[in-house]
Amino acid sequence: MGAGGEEIDGLLRDRLLIMVNDRSATHLLPYVPARRGGLVLTGSAAPVRCREIRNALPETVAVMDYASHTRRVATPATPFGLESEQGWRDLDLSGLEENLDGQRINGASYAVTPTCFVPADEAGGASVLAAVTTQANQLRREDTVVVLPCSWRWLRRSSVSLLAEQIRACRHPVALIMQADGDPLERDQAVEGLRQVCRSCPRLVLWRTDLAAFDAMAHGALGAAVGVSAVLRHGVVPRPKNGGGGRKPYPVALVRRLLRYHRVATLQDWFAHVPPWTCDCRVCEGAPLTRFTDRDTDVIAAMQHSVCELYALHEELDATLVGDERIGWWRQQLADSWEYHRLLAAQTGAEVSFPRVLQAWRRQSPVALLGYGERRGQDRSGPS
Repeated sequence: MGAGGEEIDGLLRDRLLIMVNDRSATHLLPYVPARRGGLVLTGSAAPVRCREIRNALPETVAVMDYASHTRRVATPATPFGLESEQGWRDLDLSGLEENLDGQRINGASYAVTPTCFVPADEAGGASVLAAVTTQANQLRREDTVVVLPCSWRWLRRSSVSLLAEQIRACRHPVALIMQADGDPLERDQAVEGLRQVCRSCPRLVLWRTDLAAFDAMAHGALGAAVGVSAVLRHGVVPRPKNGGGGRKPYPVALVRRLLRYHRVATLQDWFAHVPPWTCDCRVCEGAPLTRFTDRDTDVIAAMQHSVCELYALHEELDATLVGDERIGWWRQQLADSWEYHRLLAAQTGAEVSFPRVLQAWRRQSPVALLGYGERRGQDRSGPS
């Protein structure tokens, strides 16, 4: 399954991708549905793993993300670049074409640009943002998604119209990444801004995200890519290669009823004296969510559980009509989550806060940005 012409929009529309390091990809593959799922592979062995997956399962959508935005800040002259065995390499147009061709040769369903990080508007980001669009538009190909890794500050009222303008000016679909220390959507004006961008930009995909994928798709985003680990669920500050430590991963599980990821240690504390919540997904089959330990096999099993729960939620979203019905479905999930937070607190006696981002998602949906209209038959404001 390869992209060309209008086909790339078909590969993105209402599709939920799982972003995962090349080392863990094969563990998750059995739980990724071919029709509406797929993988975004990161890590140095991503090309090899992508080729293996596509050779074995040609109908599975698999693409690569070189995560250049985690290594370098873009400049107007060099918005694209790549870390290689020989060190960092800034990419001109021919170098960018070569990299995108290489992704397709290695079996990628479509190519993904190695875009560097775009700083905030007040930090000179406007010229960088324009350079990404200008140079990407020189690519005379129809199989490419342009990654746009931005500071969360682009979602503020003072900057969001310019962000949307550049996304709409791009002749390719755009995969938007929002960067912040912690959850970018907990920042002031961020949820409203992202919803406006989703309503205003017909070829937008939310990339390297979490359950914000569902809020974005409810408000018009073509699709989304959710990370299996915390570092893959939002953008990060660019840092040199090998700039971080090698901490042992701990088990984290998506608690679907809460619409939240939680460390299993937190769940174990909550349910220390009462029967724990169980899960009926393909991995858990009725087992308690507190059972995962820090053994490698359990860390992987917790990832598999989370992937199953994401796709169970996505299956419900996919069954709704775009517009009022889809937004109404999402608002019902949020209302249910509120009640489950209250139930959890009552059952365990613990203080269980309702996260700020979930509170923001329960607020009325904003209209599209002025002059951009609506897309795909959506209403103008969404249910109140």
